Amino acid sequence: MKLWLAFLLLAQGMLVGAQWKAERKLPAAEAHQAAAAEGKFIYAITSRGVAKYDRKSGKRVATSEGAAKHLNSGFFWKGKLLCAHSNYPLKPERSEIKALDTDSMKLTTFKDFGSAGGSLTWVLRKDGFWWCNFALYGADNHKTFLVKYDEKWQEVAHWTYPKKVISQLGRHSLSGGIWRGDELWTTGHDDSVAFRLGLPKEGSELEYLGQHPVPFTGQGLANDPVTGGLVGISRVKRQVIFASSNTEPIRLRVLCYNIHHAEGVDGKLDVPRIARVILSVKPDLVALQEMDQKTKRTQKVDQVAELARLTKMKSVFGANIDFQGGHYGNAILSRFPITRHKNHHLPNMDSGEQRGVLESVIKVSKEESILFMVTHLDHRRPDAERRASAKFINQMIGEQKNIPAILAGDFNDVPSSPTLKELGKLWVRTNPEITPTVPVTKPVRQIDYILVRPKDRWKVVETQVLDEAVASDHRAIFAVIELVD
Repeated sequence: MKLWLAFLLLAQGMLVGAQWKAERKLPAAEAHQAAAAEGKFIYAITSRGVAKYDRKSGKRVATSEGAAKHLNSGFFWKGKLLCAHSNYPLKPERSEIKALDTDSMKLTTFKDFGSAGGSLTWVLRKDGFWWCNFALYGADNHKTFLVKYDEKWQEVAHWTYPKKVISQLGRHSLSGGIWRGDELWTTGHDDSVAFRLGLPKEGSELEYLGQHPVPFTGQGLANDPVTGGLVGISRVKRQVIFASSNTEPIRLRVLCYNIHHAEGVDGKLDVPRIARVILSVKPDLVALQEMDQKTKRTQKVDQVAELARLTKMKSVFGANIDFQGGHYGNAILSRFPITRHKNHHLPNMDSGEQRGVLESVIKVSKEESILFMVTHLDHRRPDAERRASAKFINQMIGEQKNIPAILAGDFNDVPSSPTLKELGKLWVRTNPEITPTVPVTKPVRQIDYILVRPKDRWKVVETQVLDEAVASDHRAIFAVIELVD
């Protein structure tokens, strides 16, 4: 079974992840369709207009001017509040995007879709594309669809929604939508639930990833840029509701270490010494490179099993080379259960040393699993094989882009290199400042890294290179990171 599919199966049919609670309720007569937020102001959206409220005082400071029949969800783009608008419940459906200038409070038409086959209920902007939801109702609500448009409003892709979602809507449809990282969260008409969806690898139906209880009753919702939480409404009580997650972020201590088959710069082969280096930072996850498993040069010791025993951590090994009667490759140590793992051989050019990336699914809490990957890239010049390997890894993660992930290893290249720039298309370094790791006695270059993705699921607490210059020919790099909702 592919790891991306295994991970998705963990989430099927479950209410998982963060729990959301109401932090504040702001009375707003216009809280009928949706709410939106910016720095100083909150916007309550009703069918025919938008009201602007001071975030701090809760006082209404302005209302919109301009014709509107059925506004829906709004989001901010380039300083303007863009609202979905339609002629619902008339037929044929006609949809457009209305733009609110929040200084003049004038509503104008930003984009007219004409008859698009449904009523526009939200519009979003992500990754240089427009994402628009067109709702259908009653017996046809299963035909509700999401369209991805390019900059010129040419359709790029088109999806419908899973039965797991549609079956919970009654005769209503989907009213609100936001992106949370690479997940699309959407709400119905009356229920206090946000559905979590992902773009499928193939096919025309969105992937169901789970659902969260939320403290507002459907309709439009928005991300709050000030709190990082959510903003929704209670239509019955005419309130804007600010919601925050009461789930503490998951803090992970991650170590990446090229151990040079446990042979130090003093020429001594010493696995317990490597274990002491690892234990010095009390890691949760460890990415290890240049591991020997029962080879002649390391006295037939299974270094993976021995380090797992000495550190009291779970382990998996990815063999890339048959060597001296044993194997050579990468390994993972984990304090958490390793639910899946697979080793992938990387592109090999000009009969070089076979390299690999060891991929695993780690269950870091009852609700959350992550991808943890370790690799060791080619050291030769020029860098064609390293760049090919970086593209290979990005293609792998592209198939699993809804999953929070960590990639660690010896990349044999510096931060400004084409290799790191290629990886940087999808990954972010945990150390914004360069932290040299080699040569071990007096490091001047960084070639060892801990990367994360997607960026907005991770917060870096600290990074450091360990002050140990004997046990291996690399220094270990260490990061404390938090997985946030």
